Amino acid sequence: MPPIMSMQLNCQYPILLNLANTREICVMDNTSSSVLNPTIARTTASATPLSRGIPSTSVSSSFTTASSLTTALPRRHSIYGTGEDRIVLDIGSLYIKAGFSGESRPRHIVPVFAGNMKTHWDPDFNGSGGVVKACGEGCRIIGEFAELYDLEIGKNPDELDALYDRLAHYLREIYFRYLLTDPKQRKVVLCESPMMPLKLKQLIAKVLFENLQVPSISFAPSHMLALLTTGCTTGLVIDVGHLETTVLPTFSARPLTPFIRTTPLAGRALTQRLKELISAYGSMIIPPSTNLVPVHAKYLTPAVLEDIKTRFIFVSPITVEATVGVAEKTLVEDMEEKYASVSSATDVSYPITLSKNGRERQMGTLIIPSWIRERCAEVLFEGDEDESSIVGCALECLLKTPMHLRRPLFSSILLIGGTTLLPNFQQRFAQEVLRALNKDRRFKPLSGLADHFEFLEDNGSGKVFVANCRAWVGGSLIGSLKSTVVEITREKYTGEVPDWTTPNIPSAAS
Repeated sequence: MPPIMSMQLNCQYPILLNLANTREICVMDNTSSSVLNPTIARTTASATPLSRGIPSTSVSSSFTTASSLTTALPRRHSIYGTGEDRIVLDIGSLYIKAGFSGESRPRHIVPVFAGNMKTHWDPDFNGSGGVVKACGEGCRIIGEFAELYDLEIGKNPDELDALYDRLAHYLREIYFRYLLTDPKQRKVVLCESPMMPLKLKQLIAKVLFENLQVPSISFAPSHMLALLTTGCTTGLVIDVGHLETTVLPTFSARPLTPFIRTTPLAGRALTQRLKELISAYGSMIIPPSTNLVPVHAKYLTPAVLEDIKTRFIFVSPITVEATVGVAEKTLVEDMEEKYASVSSATDVSYPITLSKNGRERQMGTLIIPSWIRERCAEVLFEGDEDESSIVGCALECLLKTPMHLRRPLFSSILLIGGTTLLPNFQQRFAQEVLRALNKDRRFKPLSGLADHFEFLEDNGSGKVFVANCRAWVGGSLIGSLKSTVVEITREKYTGEVPDWTTPNIPSAAS
């Protein structure tokens, strides 16, 4: 047995060790919202998708025998699921994905907003102004689109109290307003990033156990869950989220956490670069005038930037001149001279709210230059010694792994996270990898792997699910299998939660 395999045998995710012994993980066709059927026993009859009271069509089944892993899912007669369905939660910094196990996509993707959950302003429309009132059960957060947490949480105790209030509010909203289910009756599968702050995990567990009184919480690694949706157990999973990019190699269903690599170049860095470029080179039209004026920073709110990023930004291929050397950072003030003359995109006119007065809004127009749309994402592929690019982070991770694992990992790359949904992101990533192998001296030991570079999405099983929901879908699969993962019950909860950075904590299975 290779040394790295023996080192990881004490993996805290028992289900992963079981899955490593199977040849194939089967996922049904993605034509219905209940696509995940873990029935693996081969049958001659056609398999019937799960039903919510709607007549369903039969789908032919061709599964590999592995009956020791799975049991048949019960037929669902209600939109509220059955009593055995688990709640699957993927709590990100900008969005919370929630739904029932056994389904192919989350029921709801809830954005988070900044707001005070203890008091609110109750206006009086009779002319007296209003009063400050305490928030009750029916209050909802109304504020600016903002991050739920940061990677450096816990420095200020008041921040933890505010985060607890926000988490409690959103999770109660998810249970009672969106999923319409009793939290006391359903176990929870929590998709966790390996770099999620331990204090955040403890805070989430505290809300679920003490506030909502869920029976148990099962912790599952998001990178491994995403990999399971492809039917494979070996791969290099690259999660380009909002706060950071995390690269984690996984071999035979064992996350190799000692070789994990991260970089802050992710969605937040892209949003910051977009704001800088629009502020410097964009323009506005403010009625009734038709003249172009500079963009004021107050109009570039997080919600506006997020909308522009998801609707208009795309990733452009490497220019001919850039193929000569390695990728280097370009200053904001030099980008117009470098890219404006070679842009093939078109300018965009974006309607923007200037002010509100009740139901009346004053609208303006934001002009976004074409080259900003095309080259804003360059920040993700241009790193330095302090901040590695996404490609540099992935190749540095491969350099840390043992030599006999590099080829299978390099031929099974999986991109997940919302930022990877940018058009042409995968193609540009492949170009940057090949350029780094040929031009960058740091990665010369990996140059022999260039012919084996391949994405898992190219083998026919990887494009079934959306990249930003893959971890949730994997959690849905694990929950539907009713298999043992790292689980902690409410009775055994003492304020601590299991984590790969700390000694093992007794769980429900112990």
